[in-house]
Amino acid sequence: MGRLLTRSHDLEETLENVVRLVARWMHAGGCSIYLSEDDGSTLVLRATRGLRPECVGQLRLRVGEGIVGAALESRETIAVPDWQRDDRFRLFPESGEERFRSLVAVPLIMRGMPMGVLTVQTARPRTFSAEELELLETISAQVASIIMNARLIALVAREGNIEPRSAARPEPFAAGTILRGIASSPGIAAGPVHLQRPQLDLDSLRYQPAASRRGEWRAVQSALRQTIRQLGDLRTAVGERLGEDFADVFTTHIMILEDQTFRQRLERHVAEHGDGARALREVLEDYSSIFAATPDPTIRERADDIRDVIGRVIEELVGVRQHNPPLRDGVIVVADWISPSDFVLLETEKIAGMITAHGGPASHASIFARSLEIPAVTGLPDLLERIRPTDRVIANGLDGEVIVNPTPEVLEEYQQRAQGFRRLWGRLDELRDLPSCTLDGREIRLSANIGGLNDLALAEHYGARGVGLFRTEILALSSRGFPDEDEQTRVYRNVAQRVAPDPVSIRTFDMGGDKAFPGEGVQERNPQLGWRSIRFLLDREDVFACQLRAILRANDPGNIRILIPMITSMDELDQTRAILAEQCERLGLSKLPPLGVMIETPAAVSIADHIATVVDFFAIGTNDLVQYVLAMDRENERIAASYDAFHPAVLAQIRRTSDVARAADIGCSVCGELAANPVAVPILIGMGISELSMTPFSIALVRQIVRALDTEKAEHLARSVEDCARASEVREKLWRAFVKMGLIDDRDLGPVIRRLLAARRSERRSTPPERSGMLPS
Repeated sequence: MGRLLTRSHDLEETLENVVRLVARWMHAGGCSIYLSEDDGSTLVLRATRGLRPECVGQLRLRVGEGIVGAALESRETIAVPDWQRDDRFRLFPESGEERFRSLVAVPLIMRGMPMGVLTVQTARPRTFSAEELELLETISAQVASIIMNARLIALVAREGNIEPRSAARPEPFAAGTILRGIASSPGIAAGPVHLQRPQLDLDSLRYQPAASRRGEWRAVQSALRQTIRQLGDLRTAVGERLGEDFADVFTTHIMILEDQTFRQRLERHVAEHGDGARALREVLEDYSSIFAATPDPTIRERADDIRDVIGRVIEELVGVRQHNPPLRDGVIVVADWISPSDFVLLETEKIAGMITAHGGPASHASIFARSLEIPAVTGLPDLLERIRPTDRVIANGLDGEVIVNPTPEVLEEYQQRAQGFRRLWGRLDELRDLPSCTLDGREIRLSANIGGLNDLALAEHYGARGVGLFRTEILALSSRGFPDEDEQTRVYRNVAQRVAPDPVSIRTFDMGGDKAFPGEGVQERNPQLGWRSIRFLLDREDVFACQLRAILRANDPGNIRILIPMITSMDELDQTRAILAEQCERLGLSKLPPLGVMIETPAAVSIADHIATVVDFFAIGTNDLVQYVLAMDRENERIAASYDAFHPAVLAQIRRTSDVARAADIGCSVCGELAANPVAVPILIGMGISELSMTPFSIALVRQIVRALDTEKAEHLARSVEDCARASEVREKLWRAFVKMGLIDDRDLGPVIRRLLAARRSERRSTPPERSGMLPS
């Protein structure tokens, strides 16, 4: 079946081959494929073996109608030994299906998106085995992938014009302009601009094609082979340098070039005019422009891969060889975006910083920059239109600022900050292998928050003791859909093996809220209060059960803990435990891994003593806890100044949770942003928190704070803030505590603490005048 799917180039032909092969393998008289229409509510028969051929394209039913429609609506396989005994069955006499008795309907789902239904029918009543159903589901997943690719390609055939961009070039940035983007790799760098331009100007390309169109096609095929070979070499080099996860992007590029549909379209263009370079540009324009212009982000994100890989083929065809661009030492690379292959070719040892217009913190370039500890800022879409090669810039990867042509005074200020940052991290690096113990010997586990294998190298570098929060939804968002069970098992097992014997807390998919559902197309008036996290998982038990099985299968080292997000009731927890027990039984496991819950709502805090009787540990998620306690959307910039984790009401919730955990003798960690805030560490430890989980980069600084603390004094501080009515009063007590610890006057650490304790805009009126000068914003 796999060979058939990869060798078939036409969707209709592929579907016909699938139903023929499945019917034969199942010894079934009928096999059909129904595909969903664009409206998402209608199914249409597209291929059949056993039903009347004239019904193809004509037989329609609604999603939810009959057994076939019910399978797609529920996204679950339905097997009926005899449809005459099932009230859901809907008979279409014109199709000739009255001669069949049994029916299996398997939904076609691709990365969470419903594509259609595969059915199998037999003339006699029949009960299908679990092995038969499982293999049908495997085949359906492959078919769904082919359908998704076909729909992407079909976009190219649709008519529609892309709005032309204005040709007017904006004015350059004025000296001292401050741009605010997104910090994607920490650090501060200043230096001259190095504009990273595309190496090949496709519009001014000069190329002499072969004398014959057949000869030109051979030249294009040769360029494809050479490019695939180069990509294979890059994949190997990146795998050795940065790890296999980074190298996987080149596997995707190779798959694009080996795709038969892509090659067929390219061959047609060459046959039309005999110019391979022009044909590649036309395919690039077709695919990239239409993918980029569509409102569907899943398709839009494919544009960068298409542009990168086709550009490489054109360079190979016209004889332009990739080479390292000439870089001066200490440059700030400025680019629209940086492809993985561009990054590999850059002389990274000469790069002081990076600024990109597009890409985001999760882009390949940002991930590479963090791995190589290059300060980086992204999210500045108008950057290239106004920046000049003669400009000098500051890239502040701590706050996401970019300053163009700074004044000497500003440059001096940031250079001092950069030097202090480097000195501080040099000192902290020396503590990497030391235990994170308080002065009186109490050990505090400092673990890492990660989103995938990419983050493990940083976690190891900064001396993390295990993984306190594995955000598995990053896997779904980065792969644009929920990964299958085997893929998840591989990732979870790799993480567990890398950090063993330290524990790994794998949080199940925390989708919804500010994290979009891949392929679900869900829109809600208030997503933070809607279908998210455990509510989504319990409704989509197929996704939940698949992930739980993958986690259980991956627990070979025995150090995995399962963490459930957004629990608000015992009913949700009971359902979760039942599903987990069922998956354990299915896998023949007698022992459950430790089960924990995220405490991130006032509801969970209120019933924490009940929750503690059936779980093994708590993890306090302060990011959501703050927004639900204060009734403030954490994504709303207008109220960002009031969104404050030091609010006494928030601290009271953390205190109660910690007290309940101690009384129940279960673990309790904090894994939100508050755990990574070094000035919060004395209060959290004073409340009895024994584990802090954070971004790997923050561990070094938090470790130094822990090692400067005395537990008894921290407990006294935590009790004293219970009397505070304002967050400003909490900060005042923290200020005094850090003064007594001797850290405020530390040359390198002091500025960081003072900045973190700075009075917020909403609190400035209540800040004592004598302190306002000591707490610069």
